[in-house]
Amino acid sequence: MAEFGYNIAFKVNSKTLAGRTQDELSITPTIKESITKDDGGNKRQEVVGHEVTFAAQGLVVLTNQQGTTNRLTRDEIMELSLAKGSGAKIPFSYAASSGKVLSGNCVITGYTESSNSEDEANYTVNFKVDGDVTFAAAGGN
Repeated sequence: MAEFGYNIAFKVNSKTLAGRTQDELSITPTIKESITKDDGGNKRQEVVGHEVTFAAQGLVVLTNQQGTTNRLTRDEIMELSLAKGSGAKIPFSYAASSGKVLSGNCVITGYTESSNSEDEANYTVNFKVDGDVTFAAAGGN
């Protein structure tokens, strides 16, 4: 059965991004190519790692709804975007409502905010995984 997009949650520091309208996940293998004389001129490919990136897009939200603290607002996202050193590494999780959870640490590689005179302001945040990722059942089982 297909999963509706609103059931997929990308979280940073255990919080979703306020106003999110779209998430994108990209997993690209890192490939080592080799050739030896024994290979008879045929190249060999070996997957030695993965590059995992995310993008989140949404409407700019300046404050959480009263009583809601589980979403990062625009100012909090911008603070994370401006972080340096070890403070720039942030935990993330990415999961569908009943599937396994992809988790690890990431860094923000870009923040863009756009607005015009007629529409709501929008943001896009790009993330890149730093280190290894875990893909396991919710709760780490």
